[in-house]
Amino acid sequence: MPSLTKDEIREQLLRYLDETFPLFDPDAPDETPMAEHGVDSLGTTNIVVHLEQHYQIQIDDSEITRANLGSVQSLVDFLDKKLNS
Repeated sequence: MPSLTKDEIREQLLRYLDETFPLFDPDAPDETPMAEHGVDSLGTTNIVVHLEQHYQIQIDDSEITRANLGSVQSLVDFLDKKLNS
């Protein structure tokens, strides 16, 4: 997969989250915790599966943390590192 900018990653993530999670608010600040968007542990699992399939990456269990997946901003930063390192 060609490298993506953080803005491109963010746009793709917002579109996916908005389509997948009924309580997701794309206008909320990027630092808003995913739990406030109605994303629970099952939702986090769905996000991980989507990211692995869509971006053709492997996410280790040790990487499934709030620091990596806890908000839109942390997701963007995490994906940017995974895709562009």
